[in-house]
Amino acid sequence: MNNLQSFRRLLVSASLLLASLVSLPSYAQVELNISGAEVRGIPIAIVPFKVLDGSVLEHQINEVIAFDLVASGKFEPIAAQNYLSNPSRNEEVQWKDWRFIDAEVLVIGEVWTLGPDQYEVQFQMYDIAREQRIGNGKRISGLSMRDLRTAAHVISDNVYQAFTGGAGAFQSRMAYISRTEVEYQRYRYRLMVSDWDGFGAREVYASWNPLLSPDWSPDGQKLAFVGFNNKGSIVKVVDLTTFVDQTIAEFKGVNSAPAWSPDGSKIAYSSSQHGSPDIFIYDVLSRQHTRISSHYGIDTEPSWSPRGDSFLFTSSRTGKPQIYSYSINDESLSRMTFEGDESANASYNSDGSKILMVHEGGQITVMDEETSRLTMLTNAKFDESPSFSPNGDMVLYKTEQQYEPALMVASADGRVRTRLSLVSGDVREPAWSPLRK
Repeated sequence: MNNLQSFRRLLVSASLLLASLVSLPSYAQVELNISGAEVRGIPIAIVPFKVLDGSVLEHQINEVIAFDLVASGKFEPIAAQNYLSNPSRNEEVQWKDWRFIDAEVLVIGEVWTLGPDQYEVQFQMYDIAREQRIGNGKRISGLSMRDLRTAAHVISDNVYQAFTGGAGAFQSRMAYISRTEVEYQRYRYRLMVSDWDGFGAREVYASWNPLLSPDWSPDGQKLAFVGFNNKGSIVKVVDLTTFVDQTIAEFKGVNSAPAWSPDGSKIAYSSSQHGSPDIFIYDVLSRQHTRISSHYGIDTEPSWSPRGDSFLFTSSRTGKPQIYSYSINDESLSRMTFEGDESANASYNSDGSKILMVHEGGQITVMDEETSRLTMLTNAKFDESPSFSPNGDMVLYKTEQQYEPALMVASADGRVRTRLSLVSGDVREPAWSPLRK
């Protein structure tokens, strides 16, 4: 593999393959990858929610919750055909029914129709081993039919918090690039935003030229990305409320790989305006550009630390792409990766303890920041564009399955991989959003 192949999506407009993803049932998209001793998720029973007026819902809440939780790798839903009862209220729960099928967690609920396209969801969670209800049950009101999926993600986050102690990420979103052939060998590129699982995708920017590298602002209101005009690649920002876009870097040469700082005041990016690509920082308020690196090698793919006092970037200064860290405070430089021939496209998890990257040109890998120990999440040849979930427990990335592009989510330990089958077509460059505020 060419040493600089890792930079292909940032330095050139790659030729994308046109494909169509087949929509399959959600459970058919889950792979379990267990090596050594078996590590199980928490066995959970999610009873189909009872619709009190008997109407048919567009979205089955229990199925959305199950998809959320199994993708995290922390839970293993029990098939509904194994249930001995189907309670929807607290007084209907029989502990023995759930102990018999080895469930450790139980989720039940009801859907109330309050008016035309007006719904309320009530749900309750149970710790079966302790025979305890968690809390007193909760209500989610003011819902339309479309909002029932949102309610399911809220419930997933509640279950995740209650039984793992960590924040869930299921109310977050993702951005990605879609390419469609409009005429023979003439393509339309679209920057899309959807729920984390791919539902409800909407276009926020479109172009006849390639689009690359979307990156979320910390408030989730804007996206920085790479576009192209007749001069070459440029860095742009689009407001997701107004859909107004602006160009922030249009220098001679290659401008690529934008990354927002944690406070939203700066955008780091790579530019070859002085020759080989270097790292620059754009100040959002003053609109000033500051050159950070100066080297004959390629410096690209900056990504900020959670505190905003340093950033990771990919550099070929030692001959092959490796990950480096630059400190804003003392302007010091540290090499972070030494194992293998190539490491690129690195980013931190939410607390800065883990570094996600593409290793050896196509393996999604997590490195422990303190020990430098590597954990391979995937072993395919075409995996790229990894992105941590806002809680750091899952990883979104692009892969290929049967020669077709696909977006996947892996648990942070690599044990479970789930295809996002709600996303169809020639798609890539996924980016996970911050938690909604």
